[in-house]
Amino acid sequence: MSAPPAPIISPALSGVPLQQMPFGKYKGLPFAQVPEDYAAWLLKRDIDDRLRAALEGSNGSGQTASAANGAAQPAQAGDINRVVSEFLQARGEAADARRHVEEVRGRLIPLLERSNGSWTDRASGQRVAIEEQPRWEYDPSALHRLVDSGLLADERFAECLRTVVDKNVVASWIEQGAVSAEQVNALGARTVTRVLRMIRVRPLNGATSS
Repeated sequence: MSAPPAPIISPALSGVPLQQMPFGKYKGLPFAQVPEDYAAWLLKRDIDDRLRAALEGSNGSGQTASAANGAAQPAQAGDINRVVSEFLQARGEAADARRHVEEVRGRLIPLLERSNGSWTDRASGQRVAIEEQPRWEYDPSALHRLVDSGLLADERFAECLRTVVDKNVVASWIEQGAVSAEQVNALGARTVTRVLRMIRVRPLNGATSS
């Protein structure tokens, strides 16, 4: 009776998990790239446990087990905790930055008002200026004159009535050619509800200091 074959043991094996084939015709090749038939042949042999674990981890083919199954590895608790903490910190810093911007804006606007509404920062080459943007709504009574003049049917006019006139609906009338922008504007139906005072920062582009 012959002795059992000696196990195949790599001369490079250590306590560290193997990342590459340690011997043979595919020596140095990552296990994910070892041909399937060669990996299957080795797994039938009496091989070192670490080599077997590495080959089985590649699913006995040229793919890792997770890639072969089409499934992502579950997130490690340490990884997700670290990234969640980083996200929460970044969000908190962004909120603090927004509050700081608003606080500085409140101090800057009166200073700009005393400088004719703008200031040129020569160090950065930018012009900082107050810009007003009105927020407006349509006056339904004034807009209804489009119905009175026969330009719109009552049913279509009703489309725009919400708690305020739906400006998108009025815009669709103009876009679809039911009425013109000039006809709407002639009604004087826009009513300014508030004016936003914003600070705009723009490159100089040849502008001089105010």
